[in-house]
Amino acid sequence: MSNRKSLLAITPTYNYFVKDQIESISSDFKSIDVFVYHNPITEISNYLPIHELSLFTKKSLIEYSGKPENVSVSTVPTFFIPIDYQYRHLGEKHYRKILNMIVQKKREPDLIHSHFVWTSGYVGARLKERYHIPLIISGYGYDLYDLPFKNPQWRERIRGILNDSDCIITVSNRLADYIRKLDVNTPVEILPTGYDGKRFYPRDQQACRRTLRLPEKKRIILTIGSLVKVKGHIDLIHAISELEGRSKDILCIILGEGNLRNELQKEIKKCGLEEVIKLVGRKPREELPLWINACDIFVLPSLNEGNPTVMFEALACGIPFVSTDVGGVSDIITSKEYGLICECNDCMDLCNKMLEALNIKWNRDAIQSHALQYEWDSQRQNLLEIYKKFM
Repeated sequence: MSNRKSLLAITPTYNYFVKDQIESISSDFKSIDVFVYHNPITEISNYLPIHELSLFTKKSLIEYSGKPENVSVSTVPTFFIPIDYQYRHLGEKHYRKILNMIVQKKREPDLIHSHFVWTSGYVGARLKERYHIPLIISGYGYDLYDLPFKNPQWRERIRGILNDSDCIITVSNRLADYIRKLDVNTPVEILPTGYDGKRFYPRDQQACRRTLRLPEKKRIILTIGSLVKVKGHIDLIHAISELEGRSKDILCIILGEGNLRNELQKEIKKCGLEEVIKLVGRKPREELPLWINACDIFVLPSLNEGNPTVMFEALACGIPFVSTDVGGVSDIITSKEYGLICECNDCMDLCNKMLEALNIKWNRDAIQSHALQYEWDSQRQNLLEIYKKFM
């Protein structure tokens, strides 16, 4: 691809998989303008301990480290109260804000890539209509498996946005099926989220445990994710309660923050698992490879997902992945050589699969080798091939 082209990216975050994807293709463009929308109300959490808001502060949404010089990241400040009525009208607010910023910066992009359907996809569709340039929309999860099915109004809105795009990228076959249920005519490409191979790779388990001050002789189960209902932590606690009766040497670490923290802590206490399950909060991204490499198995008890980035990161570290059968997990865990899949919302099945996984002698090299195809350096070419069709 000619690096004289300019890309406009619209996204709710510039971290994790969106940041990795954009930076992997930065050398193929003259410039990339990234617009990240941000609700200034969330900054209250800098002064008050409101976990729900702290996840959406500017500091949490944007990671500047390692950003290439030709990538410009601009925040789009938009005040709103997170209730359904205001959320339904947020797309137009974001469009007007971003349009004004494009005009002020005198940008002339050759391609728009909107990450998530709402509101980014809506903004992209309006900009496509105004500037007559191609639009690609990536749908990652909630925006495809839940939002369009809330009511007929949301269904028509999301369907219209997807039909206005030139191409839809999604991360799993299961999400592609949700798109088909919406009677969308736009072509769909499947591109897993991938991972950063420069960060995530196998490291010595005991050295990682010493760095993190974790017990060296425990069998450690790790999960990473926001403390919200859809992540299934309650099921995990109940499964660990059963597992602890069969294996006394386990330690379960739940890494993340969210509005269910107090409820989870109460459930842990109710089950008498204060010494077995630890809520360690949110950790800096640069620490995540240490936590993953320190564990024996990684567990994802989610009730729904798109294609979890933590799955690729765990596999990249050579860690077996135990998960409920959600999102794109079964697309990736194609063999018991890499992990085990259990039924969703089934604590006993989750318990049995964790116990089985803890007793298997895993081949970490085979797990990491399987993950290499999803590293962003490998995925980059697949994304550029999609771009080339429209530029």
